[in-house]
Amino acid sequence: MKFSNKTHFRHLLLLCFGVLLIQPAFSQKMTGIKGKVIDAETQEPLPFVNITFLNSNVGTETDLDGNYSIETMWATDSLAVSYLGYVTQAVPVKVGEKNQVVNFELSQVGVNLNTVTVTAEKKKYRKKDNPAVELIRNVIDNKDKNRLSSLDYYEYEQYEKTELDLNNITDKFRHRKAFRKIQFIFDYVDTSEVNGKPYLPLFLRETASRVFYRKDPEAKKEYRDGIKITGFDEWVDPNSISTLTDLLYQDVNVYDNIIMLMGSQFISPTNSIAPDFYKFYILDTLEYEGHEVIDLAFYPRNKLDLAFKGNLYITHDSSFAVVRAEMDILPDINLNFVRDLHIEQEFSEQEGAWLLTEDYLVVDYSLTEKGQGLFGQRTVSYRNHVFNQPREEEVYSGADKVVEDPDALKRDPTFWAEARHQELSSSEAAIYEMVDTLQTVPAFRRFMDILTILVSGYKTNVGPFDIGPIGSFYSFNDVEGFRLRFGGKTNFNLSEKWQLAGYLAYGFRDHDLKYTGTVLYSFRPDFMQNPKHYIRAGYQKETNFVGQDFRFISEDNFFLSFRRGGADRMTMNTLYQLEYLQEFPSSFSYGITLAHKQRVPIGTLTFEYLNDEGERVPLDDITTAQVGLMLRFAPNEQYVQGQTYRINIQNRYPIFTLNFQMGLRDVLGGQYDYQRVALNISKRFNLSLLGYTRFEIEGGKVFGEGVPYILLNIPRTSLSYAFAPNSFNMMNALEFVSDEYVYLNLQHFFNGFFFNKIPLIKKLKLREIVTLKAIYGRLSDANNPLLNPELIQFITDSDGKQGTFTLGKEP
Repeated sequence: MKFSNKTHFRHLLLLCFGVLLIQPAFSQKMTGIKGKVIDAETQEPLPFVNITFLNSNVGTETDLDGNYSIETMWATDSLAVSYLGYVTQAVPVKVGEKNQVVNFELSQVGVNLNTVTVTAEKKKYRKKDNPAVELIRNVIDNKDKNRLSSLDYYEYEQYEKTELDLNNITDKFRHRKAFRKIQFIFDYVDTSEVNGKPYLPLFLRETASRVFYRKDPEAKKEYRDGIKITGFDEWVDPNSISTLTDLLYQDVNVYDNIIMLMGSQFISPTNSIAPDFYKFYILDTLEYEGHEVIDLAFYPRNKLDLAFKGNLYITHDSSFAVVRAEMDILPDINLNFVRDLHIEQEFSEQEGAWLLTEDYLVVDYSLTEKGQGLFGQRTVSYRNHVFNQPREEEVYSGADKVVEDPDALKRDPTFWAEARHQELSSSEAAIYEMVDTLQTVPAFRRFMDILTILVSGYKTNVGPFDIGPIGSFYSFNDVEGFRLRFGGKTNFNLSEKWQLAGYLAYGFRDHDLKYTGTVLYSFRPDFMQNPKHYIRAGYQKETNFVGQDFRFISEDNFFLSFRRGGADRMTMNTLYQLEYLQEFPSSFSYGITLAHKQRVPIGTLTFEYLNDEGERVPLDDITTAQVGLMLRFAPNEQYVQGQTYRINIQNRYPIFTLNFQMGLRDVLGGQYDYQRVALNISKRFNLSLLGYTRFEIEGGKVFGEGVPYILLNIPRTSLSYAFAPNSFNMMNALEFVSDEYVYLNLQHFFNGFFFNKIPLIKKLKLREIVTLKAIYGRLSDANNPLLNPELIQFITDSDGKQGTFTLGKEP
């Protein structure tokens, strides 16, 4: 018999946090108590002592120094402490009063539990000759054979339930003016079994899957037969919600050296170096499913390290298998908006192996320490395991680890009645009804529209149009002056396969009208569906800052209008382009483009060559006709797809992108022959305790002679005061030019590895980020304006000094 449990998402998460922004922090009276628990005889501190308010689930534990602190709105009038081998104590406290100090001195007793007598004895912690350390080392030595992946083949059925709730619901919160017209939602408030706090369910996702594993060659595939999600699909794509949920709540394997959670790397208590980062304590011997197991507590040596505190329950035999795990984070660590996190895992014995059967994860999100927050819960159960029975090759093949059935979102109630490993609770089942009703309330719809504008920059569903991006409606620069822009794109209300997009812009200094128009046809059932497959034609007349490519944001964004130095070297581009793109489920994609582009210098930028007398002669424009090919391979790539955007989610696999363009002279007015090729490779490296590194390298070359420098490689720069991670922030625009180059961009995130070890500084919860951007290249003689006066000459400043230089040994 199992013993009782111990009590202890940029867009979906941001979407839900928006609920918190419509009301200020609550002011219900808090009860705050802190103190220390020590041994009455030895006066030594007692770690891991349970401290709870009587007749509630609200509580905490002491740390390694015996200290505790608790602050809550759900206090009772008595505080109790309990610890194995000591007499339980309870003392009265004042509800609603902060800054109370309550210390405890516990007396030892002998305790008999399951025929095993344990008497607590406090000694100074040491690794040498410590039975707890020897025990965890045995677990580490045997963890490879205790992993399920030690089998040649296995498969099982998986049912997952993910829920997101608004917690800390108070009476004052319920009666906020913002909720006046949606009071019915509070009929769905429930109470958490984990912390005893009331919460309001907002989101529920269920998935029913079959998982197949092969050891050699290694492959693991999840086939999702059914997905059921509460409906916010008018604002967010359901598949994107599913993807984001997967990223927020990843599988936890207690036997891994590093456990990935919330995008951060945690040191596992079974890491091979765990004895150096954790303190271990044997607390008890218990009975679990007819087996004698040892309760092993662990606590990080540094409270600010990304590590856990908790308990492992380990078989008292030669297998040293984990049969249950309970893990929590410490309040001192810096994990973005995460206030608390709790993990429980249960294993059951089958055919001599201990298999994970229940997996429970709880995350408490909050923008502030004491305000309303979000309560995320993920429950996964595993059933019907099959061992060492190989399947057909196609079951394991393919680059995608997760394969969704095309009808996964369309399953009927009969399917879910059979697929669920346990019935939904009444509060869970009611979430679907509440969300459907909520979406009919005008006040809620207005709120979601505003939140969508803040997240995506678009006002969606204005009839058949999405208006935006709002951030580009107003901007300014030295050439155009004050600039207004208005535009948008069509949505499914007009057509699911065709999409029109465009805008108009006007500068009040240059008095010139700019515009863009595109037409897209999707070969998929709709143009938002991934992987993409479409053809698009477009025409554009627009200004451009030469050498500035912001990748993920429009140049005329209001916030990018604030620049260092002058912003007056621009071109007026007239572009005709035809583009074909096809993405495959195998993570491979290719694109073909045909483009005709005319560039006219404006502002202080000029295109000039030298005549035979050495005089500068202006050139009206540079015109190119170009054919392009793009090849891209991104294994296991996932997306967050919104109504007006798509964001690629970076994983641990490298991304390869090959681009080739060919300039065609005397075709459609093209003036130059050239070939440009560039290969880009990017990857994220997880470096365990040292954080992680984002790595990007690109190499390219332009083939051809007499090619103007404006068509060569100009390093991407940013003159904005905001840091641009993929641009040179300290380089001036048009400062360097090359026709062959190698570019390197390294960003390393230490996640507080050093700052967490510096007294006082560690309390600030700062993180270290180190970046390195470098480019190496050269400009061939055939394309060097300094050696070829008939070529477009480099820019000069107001004093006639050269402003553009070649990359080389002496730039």
